[in-house]
Amino acid sequence: MFQRILLPLDGSELSEMTIPYGEELASKLGSEVILFHVHQHEHSNQEHMHQMYLDRVAEIMQHNIRNSQPNSPELKVTTKVEAGEPTENICNLVEKNKVDLIIMTSVSASGLKVGKMLGSVTDHVCQTVPVPVMLIRTQTIQRTERQGRLINRLLIPLDGSSLSKLALPVGEELAAKLEIVVTLFQMATTIRPFGDISGSGSYIDYTKANEDEERRVGSEMIVLAEELKNKGLNVTHIITTGSDAANEIIELCKKNNVDLVIMSTHGRSGLGRWVFGNIAEKVLRHGETPLLLVHARAG
Repeated sequence: MFQRILLPLDGSELSEMTIPYGEELASKLGSEVILFHVHQHEHSNQEHMHQMYLDRVAEIMQHNIRNSQPNSPELKVTTKVEAGEPTENICNLVEKNKVDLIIMTSVSASGLKVGKMLGSVTDHVCQTVPVPVMLIRTQTIQRTERQGRLINRLLIPLDGSSLSKLALPVGEELAAKLEIVVTLFQMATTIRPFGDISGSGSYIDYTKANEDEERRVGSEMIVLAEELKNKGLNVTHIITTGSDAANEIIELCKKNNVDLVIMSTHGRSGLGRWVFGNIAEKVLRHGETPLLLVHARAG
């Protein structure tokens, strides 16, 4: 699925947080890695310095991948330096080189935006490209330094829609190739009456309606989990009740040591602007766990 992985680097330590993830995925999936740097036109006289930087990173990555998979064929790590505007150049490279996955650093609402490849560029790339984008959080920097294996547990949030299930094939592929646990999650939305209905008759039995919704979600998740188990995957599922799915996902990641959340999202027409679903938007902005976004066009 991920035959070619793109890592945009701007020379900052934050952008380089993606490198260990690129190494781990490439070694397990057999992917080619493309290291990409974009500089301004007025810095073209320094292009050889940028090329030397990427060449050194590529050398280290190949060494690390070879050590982690000594019996596997040597994987290809290529470099590319261009002058121009980062967002446009990244999008053009994705299209021309048939990139299957982009790994970039993302900054949550509480973080500090630093580096040309971070902040607005990451946002614009997510809004534009039709391929999955993995966003590595600044909060994970200590984990990447002390932990041998980066991705041990996946979380796939679902809402019962066909759109949300577009994340499943990606999760299945990673869980199978990485030989790790995948957890399915869905929240049964709590129905609450408007205002105070005490002392008055109500046409809706809210308690029964909520119990029915919880049972429906539970049955759906059991069936889906069994389907994945029959494919040989190590699957668990979690169901909660509430009204804020995004917050449930964020808290679940903290409590269960989730290493990667895989969510599908979509764009809407209108001035070419990407619009995240409310849940994915909040998880993107306020979560601290690495997030893999699967666009509907990528699915």
